[in-house]
Amino acid sequence: MNNISNTWDWRVYCPNRSCDFYVDLKKENLKKYFDEKFGKEIYETNIEYDINIFSDLYDEIMCGKCEAFPLNIINNRHESILNPEKIVPCELCEKPILLSRLRIVRGTKICAICARNDEKTEAQRIKIHNDNAIPKSPPIPLNMSKCEKCGENSTTRYVESTGNWFLGCSTFPLCWWRKSLPQIAEVRGANIVVDMKGSVNDLLYAAKEATKVNNKKILNDIYEEMVYRQENRIMKGKPPNKRLNQHVEAVKKYMKSLNINE
Repeated sequence: MNNISNTWDWRVYCPNRSCDFYVDLKKENLKKYFDEKFGKEIYETNIEYDINIFSDLYDEIMCGKCEAFPLNIINNRHESILNPEKIVPCELCEKPILLSRLRIVRGTKICAICARNDEKTEAQRIKIHNDNAIPKSPPIPLNMSKCEKCGENSTTRYVESTGNWFLGCSTFPLCWWRKSLPQIAEVRGANIVVDMKGSVNDLLYAAKEATKVNNKKILNDIYEEMVYRQENRIMKGKPPNKRLNQHVEAVKKYMKSLNINE
């Protein structure tokens, strides 16, 4: 197998045998692919877009077809770069250490990115720390305090590339369970709160109450969340959701009543 050569440098593929999703990447395409995927520039310099990006962003990439997580990554010699069953987390950042690094630097306990950061000047390290300072973690809802897969305690984890928090199992990498945290918004004046990632029925009710108290911001946020869901269904090739579409039209009427431009 080591004599096999391909036109790609790395292949990212779904571990689900019933799913045929994969992405072939060359080194010169890494910047374009990941910057577009996350909607921002990941690193400051082009030279940083190398094999280590897979370690840095591994827990943020899921299958584009069946949404399985995590994924397998191999090089063009069909050698594993990252395998969910053989993950060794870095002692400093908890990101998975590339299998290729583990083979070359035997016994290492830190990933290449953290090792590379050790070589930076003090001024560079301070700048990186300030740029990547993690905000205060949101509280874990009482009904989400346990991992839904193995029953151990859940914990919050921060995604630097998106600035979002999510829930994960405290035993990671033994358990890969993860779940989005509810995005709670208060409808001031109506004395209610709404989970922006909740059901469309709940969102419609909150939109109605927000209209009653002239809360334009929450109403607009609810509209944008509903439109996002519509667009997300289209991107994934799913059929239109009749109830969602009806609720979007209802929220449009609420917005019009408050003279909010879409």
